[in-house]
Amino acid sequence: MRKKQRSFQNIESIISPGVEIKGDISSQGSIRIDGYVEGNLNIKGDLILGEKGKIKGEVKAENIIVAGKVEGRASAGTRFEIAATGAITGDINATTLIVEEGGLLDGNSRMTRAKERGIDNERVLNFKKEKYKDK
Repeated sequence: MRKKQRSFQNIESIISPGVEIKGDISSQGSIRIDGYVEGNLNIKGDLILGEKGKIKGEVKAENIIVAGKVEGRASAGTRFEIAATGAITGDINATTLIVEEGGLLDGNSRMTRAKERGIDNERVLNFKKEKYKDK
């Protein structure tokens, strides 16, 4: 059986390992964080937090994948995923919540239906399809 691998295509900005940012970040596109960010993030696209990435602050994005550590509230417009190596300490809001075995959520979760939030389900499905690809 082939193991599924995350696809990080369509990422417009990357915060590399060893990079520390103190301050708020806003982005119209998708972003990947492998470094450290202390501040609030307002991302119109998708947010991918790599295994070595850490965020301390409030996070808002369309879709969120956490493989690193988050300290603070987080809100995904559609999909929120905590990978096996991921941990979040804080409350989360999302339409879809996935916690892989080994992933940690230390806080409360609030989920709403896509129709209640006026969300385009086609966007959610496309994100899910693009996230994994065969090796």
